Amino acid sequence: MSSKPNGSMKERRHADSTNIDRLATNDMLALINQQDKQVADAITACLPDIARLVDSASAVANRGGRVICIGAGASGLAAVQFASGFAQDNTHPLVGMMAGGANATVAVQEVAASNYERGAHDLQQLRFSANDMLIALSVSGKTPWTWGALRYAWSMGARVALVCRGHDSEAAQLADIVLAPEIGAEVVSGFSEPKARLAQQQILNMLATGLAIRTGRVYSNLRVDVQASNVHWAERQIAIVMAATECTREQAKSALEASHHHCRPAILMLLTGLPAGQAQAILAENHDQLRIALQEATLQHADSE
Repeated sequence: MSSKPNGSMKERRHADSTNIDRLATNDMLALINQQDKQVADAITACLPDIARLVDSASAVANRGGRVICIGAGASGLAAVQFASGFAQDNTHPLVGMMAGGANATVAVQEVAASNYERGAHDLQQLRFSANDMLIALSVSGKTPWTWGALRYAWSMGARVALVCRGHDSEAAQLADIVLAPEIGAEVVSGFSEPKARLAQQQILNMLATGLAIRTGRVYSNLRVDVQASNVHWAERQIAIVMAATECTREQAKSALEASHHHCRPAILMLLTGLPAGQAQAILAENHDQLRIALQEATLQHADSE
């Protein structure tokens, strides 16, 4: 692994912002906003590769594997938040991991990030296998801990994806899918990299939504995996069932009670007239994919007539 700098400071400076410290505040913010808009255009150019990422991650999740997202520093925090914010339940396949651990001090995290061997060791501790997928977040593509984890996943024959700043990073050689949006230089160089973080976050947002859809957590444009963990979420369940079936509030509440407060069987019951037990059985046969279960129930009803 190379330790040479990732480009000179001259190469990383933005030509349009050399006088940003002399601009009026509104003009300064307009320049920053203009650059942020360019990030969205750069993401658009990456949509075919993001589609490959979603399809690959969904395939892994649907066959029982895990999608493990990793990073160091700010990328690590993004990885952990991506996984923890995916769903309420603990059965989803996403795992987030950052160098040193999310609860460690910054000093401990920085030491861990510089340790190549620890990257591989931390994946081993998770019992990472070829059945899993690794998604690495690394702006530079050169963080030793991330590099070690990437090489370990690659050596296991697992699917590997990398979200970074440039296709020419050495870590990209270990990835099946490389997402490197052409976002250009930061408005201000030398410290944080907000454009790179924004691009990273947009990709993670697409991945999270795409995974939710492809793993059966979405019906129409509604999240149907919501759990009634408190009054707020119980009300959200009722609203979702009502929106999906155009039923009354009382009908939604009754179906949810009969289905032990799970949206998917409640919706299937209301749309097909099936009793709770049969609705739950058809969903189980179809891996909780409500759209497919609804088609199956409709076919069964047609055959019985």
